[in-house]
Amino acid sequence: MSPLSRRSAALALGGILLVALALRLWHIRHGMPFAYSADEAEHFVPKALGMFDGGLDPGYYENPSGLTYLLYVLYAVSGIREIGESAFVTGRVAVALIGTLVVALTYWAGTRYYERRVGLVAAAVMAVAFLPVFYSKHALNDVVTLAPLAVALVACLLVYERGWWTDWALAGAGIGVATAVKYTAGAMVLTLLVAAGLRIHRDRAELRRVVLGLALAGAVCVVLFALLNPYAILNPSEARGQIGGQSAQADTAKLGHDDTYGWLYYLGTLTWGFGWLPLLAAVAGAVLAIRRDWRIALLLVAFPVCFYLYMGAQGRFFGRWLLPIYPALCVLAGFAVVSAAERLRAHRGFAIAGLAALLCVQGVLAAVHVDTVLGREDTRTEALDWVDANVPAGARVVVEPFIPAEWRDALDRPVWPVPRPFQAYEKRLRVRDIERYRAGGYCWVIVGSTQKGRGLKAGLRSSRNYYRALDEASEDTQTFSPYARGSEPVPFSYDASFNYRPRAYERPGPLVEIHRLRDCTPTVR
Repeated sequence: MSPLSRRSAALALGGILLVALALRLWHIRHGMPFAYSADEAEHFVPKALGMFDGGLDPGYYENPSGLTYLLYVLYAVSGIREIGESAFVTGRVAVALIGTLVVALTYWAGTRYYERRVGLVAAAVMAVAFLPVFYSKHALNDVVTLAPLAVALVACLLVYERGWWTDWALAGAGIGVATAVKYTAGAMVLTLLVAAGLRIHRDRAELRRVVLGLALAGAVCVVLFALLNPYAILNPSEARGQIGGQSAQADTAKLGHDDTYGWLYYLGTLTWGFGWLPLLAAVAGAVLAIRRDWRIALLLVAFPVCFYLYMGAQGRFFGRWLLPIYPALCVLAGFAVVSAAERLRAHRGFAIAGLAALLCVQGVLAAVHVDTVLGREDTRTEALDWVDANVPAGARVVVEPFIPAEWRDALDRPVWPVPRPFQAYEKRLRVRDIERYRAGGYCWVIVGSTQKGRGLKAGLRSSRNYYRALDEASEDTQTFSPYARGSEPVPFSYDASFNYRPRAYERPGPLVEIHRLRDCTPTVR
């Protein structure tokens, strides 16, 4: 493969990083002053802010605390102490910057595994792939995890190639930090074990050094995990209970989940979250890499294949849960592009640029679409404004649990109590509830399609009967739709209903219905 000068590569990488940063910061304030993503509203930001009053123990171990502590430091430096727009936007910007760093680290991985041109193609794919862009706009841990994972991916190659003590330590550090941000990232230890096995396969005299290297990597991994997630170790029983509960939930399907195997679902998410052409290129790259040097290929392929098989076996599946394999897929796609271009005797540079552009088209179009959608007013905000203008102050209302607590506070009206867990809401619905609303003077019922769609998709007769009866009991229904005029509604999905990727979306949010019950006298506080 012909070389690319360091200066040319740096200029190209600079352009890619600028595009990546722009896509990630575009409409970073979406939804504000509300965080409409339930995970964003309930997990890392509020837990970080809570530590200013309750101490450094977040008391929350379902997710590790690496990102929580990072946000805590940012809030301490910036003087943010209360939950609100500033807190969420600060968290989002931090994640967007780390997401851009992931692009640079993907370039490093491609360059270190093969060469600079591979690194540039890999970085370009990561810069525009839909899921890395979308989740760089939320204060969540999914994209943050990719940074230490990319470091670990390179470190494992260095362990195989030269095996310096610093290489072992770097691999352990990358895995430890990644696991302290997202537990499932700990599966990256498989790549380290592969690297260790390959060293022994090459030279059995390396056995003692490899064992010591693994011990060093393990020690560094444990130390960094403990530093970033200390209370999971100091409070083992509580942490075990929360993590065990989270694992048990992952083994069971959520209400309204697609009725399919996780492996098939994840293959589908790769076609739009990563991209059709990048996915095909990654598969081709894996084949070509095996033919060129199966040892290097194994370092790139082992983790994605095993992680995919493991995650696909779970009862729950979401597109973003497969993000940890994206850096390796990008490198393989880059290798395929450069290998294909190398078959040309002339114009190889133009061929690589052209093929890379083809790989990026789908991601660019999807990212631009969703950024445009996020820039418009959310349907839940539209509904709140309508209630303020049309429902008497102090009037009682029923609101399904599809909105954040701050939205209910802004509503400033008595709300029908909905018991937790909210995930069981659809199972508890009964037609007689409507008469209870009337008897209590709750004359407006606010319904969201992201809540309603779960029960209907799951085929719950109680949900179907309830919503049919609600329609019949309403004298008027005000609707706020996220869809473009003439577009068909998007069927409920735990991915498509929340990431607004389908072209039918014109603005963010669910389809909101506000029902005014017939023969109902409002009770005003």
